[in-house]
Amino acid sequence: MLKRRRTLVVPMLLLSAAPVATVLLASAVVVLGDPCSSDGAGAAPNRTASRSIPHYLLSIYQEVGDEYDLPWQILAGIGQEECDQGRNPDPSCRPIQGARGPGVANSAGASGPMQIGVGGAAGNAYQRLHHLLPDPSLGPHDPTTAVELATLVLIKLKGAAPAQPIDAYASAVAGYNGVGPAAQQYARRVLADATSYATGVLAAGPGTCQASGAPLVTGSKARILKSGEAEAPADAPPAVQAMIAAGSRIDRFPYSWGGGHGAVSRTMSQTAPDPGAAPGSQENGGPGYDCSSATDYVLYGGGFGETLLGDQAPASTTLESVGDPGPGRWVTIYANPSHAYIEVAGIYLDTAAGQGRPPSPPDTGPRWSPVGTGPRGFVERHPPGL
Repeated sequence: MLKRRRTLVVPMLLLSAAPVATVLLASAVVVLGDPCSSDGAGAAPNRTASRSIPHYLLSIYQEVGDEYDLPWQILAGIGQEECDQGRNPDPSCRPIQGARGPGVANSAGASGPMQIGVGGAAGNAYQRLHHLLPDPSLGPHDPTTAVELATLVLIKLKGAAPAQPIDAYASAVAGYNGVGPAAQQYARRVLADATSYATGVLAAGPGTCQASGAPLVTGSKARILKSGEAEAPADAPPAVQAMIAAGSRIDRFPYSWGGGHGAVSRTMSQTAPDPGAAPGSQENGGPGYDCSSATDYVLYGGGFGETLLGDQAPASTTLESVGDPGPGRWVTIYANPSHAYIEVAGIYLDTAAGQGRPPSPPDTGPRWSPVGTGPRGFVERHPPGL
C-alpha cells in the first residue's frame, strides 16, 4: 500500500481555459525503447517545468512517478494536456484536496485534473482502479489521487512498462486518450511537453538494463513495485525473468473460481490474456483467474506450457505432481487439492495474497506478494532445472 509522504495544500484559484480532453478506455500496446538512454526521465525538474507547473503539482508528479517507477514528465505532460495543470476553470477539472468519490465530471464522464473516466464515453477507469489506491475513498478531484489514477491507467489498462525512457510511452499515452489519429496527436503533444520538462540527464535508479530493454533489478530476488507489477532479477535465467513478466500481465484481473481453465490459446496467451474465454462460476466484477490457472499462466510464460502442463490449464490437484519434487532454486510450485500458487525469484503470485485463506471478492485475484499462503499443507514441486 502506498503511503503519502506529505500533505499538500492545493490552491483553488484557476486561471486559464485549455480544452478538456477525456480519458477513454481503449487498448494500446506500449512501444519499448532503450531504458539506458539519457533522456532525462528520472531527472529533477528543469527551468521549463518549474516555471510552467504549479509547485504543488510538480511535487505530486515527482512523488508518484518515483513510487510507480514511471517518468514523472509523462504524468506532467498529461496534466498539461488535460486541464492545463489544474488551471482550467471547467468544474470537471477543479483540483480539490481530499475530494471523495467520482466528483463532478464533464459531458463525456471525465473527472478531475487528470480527467479520469468515471462513466459514459470516457469509460470508468475510476471504478476499475480505485481499489488499488492508498485511500480508495478519495476521488479524481483530489490532486494526488488524480495523478495516481492516471498512472494506474497507463500501467494497468494501457500496458505501460516501468523504468522506460519518455519516448517509449507513446502508445500508452495515446491509449489514455482513445484511438485513432486524434489520440496519436494527443500523444505527440504530451510527449513533447514531457521532453521539454526533462534535463537530458538520467537520474540513477534501482533498476539496471538488459539487451532486450526489459527493466531488471540487480541481484537474485525480484522486486514488487508500488503498481503491483514486479521487476525480475538480473541474475535470474531468462525463463524466470519471463515468468515474472507473465505474472505482471495478469495481476489486474479479479479472482474467479474456476476461471481461466480451458481455451489455452486465449486464457494462457502471453500477449493478450483473455480469461473470459473460460469464465468461472464466481465472477468478481468480470472474468478472471483462479489460483491454479494463475499458476499455470506463469508457467506458460516461462515456456513450460507444453513440456510441464501438456498444453492444458490443469487444476491444483494436477499441479501436485508436475515437474520435479521439492522446492526449486528459482521457482517453486505449491499445490494441494484446494489451492495452488507459485514462487518466482523470491516473490509469490498467489490469489490468496498470503492471507492463508481463499480470496474475498471483489478486490483480489492473482497478485504478487512477498509471502505465500503456505508452505505448510502444500506439495512443493519445481520446473526441471529451476
